[in-house]
Amino acid sequence: MKKFLIQIAIFFAIVAVVDVSLGQLFHYLHTKAGGRTGNEYYACKKTNEDVIIMGSSRAMHHYVPKIITEKTGMSCFNVGQDGNGIILQYGRWKMISERYAPKLIIYDITASVDLEENDNMAYISRLKPFCWDTSVKSYVVSLFPMEKIKLYSGMYRYNYWFLEIVANCLSERDFKGEAGYEPKYEHIRSEIVNRPRREKIQSINTDAVKLHYLEQLVKEAQAKGTQVMFVVSPVWRGDIYAPAVYAEVEKMAHQYGIQYLQYMDSEICDDPDYFKDSYHLNDKGARAFTEDLALHIQIPPFNSFNP
Repeated sequence: MKKFLIQIAIFFAIVAVVDVSLGQLFHYLHTKAGGRTGNEYYACKKTNEDVIIMGSSRAMHHYVPKIITEKTGMSCFNVGQDGNGIILQYGRWKMISERYAPKLIIYDITASVDLEENDNMAYISRLKPFCWDTSVKSYVVSLFPMEKIKLYSGMYRYNYWFLEIVANCLSERDFKGEAGYEPKYEHIRSEIVNRPRREKIQSINTDAVKLHYLEQLVKEAQAKGTQVMFVVSPVWRGDIYAPAVYAEVEKMAHQYGIQYLQYMDSEICDDPDYFKDSYHLNDKGARAFTEDLALHIQIPPFNSFNP
């Protein structure tokens, strides 16, 4: 029995050493990777730009930082992320705000990932590799307490991303050249253009956790002197969500005295040349939208607010 217990102890010791070693290896590769991984690491740990774009894929593909810089004179970087919203972006804000206070955060609101109730566990996967940062780990654990145990494993933190990291260590693609913006050049399909307009969704199950962290982002940013701007960027023939779905965002904007711009029914929404699909602009549309948006950026100051 003693020999058996010793063998078990040796086995677990080997597993622990391998786990720690591989975790440290992938952490090192994470800091050195190029491509989208390198861009993401820069977004979280190295940004120092005046204007930060946050949000989902609609942020990533709709906002052209170079145009904002040309029109405002302020440097700009896009930290938008496909398939993610405030749960991920608040974690990124924690890392950014540890280093400096941007002049402005432009947050692109997407109802499905920023307001609607769904599986928030899916949104923390891209934060796990950054959980060596105490503030990020504390935030993730506050959302999901069982993660405290899992995050002791180095390999668990990189479980989904180690192949992407390795691939991007070999990538020569430099997303920093576009300051985080990822252009799309496709055009919306004719069957989408020709189909009847959809009936708008009038209400959703609003996620109190998402609203809480959206508000926390605003409060913490303003406490540091960072202005926040909410934007609902263009959707082909108008958003599938009715304006009432965004009532809490509009209320929050009014409460904290921040700009809230809705492009869901703008002229851009009726021009198929501007769209990649029914929910995303192509590069031509993104440039037209960003040109217009830049005219509405007002810094300083933000209005007084009532927390």
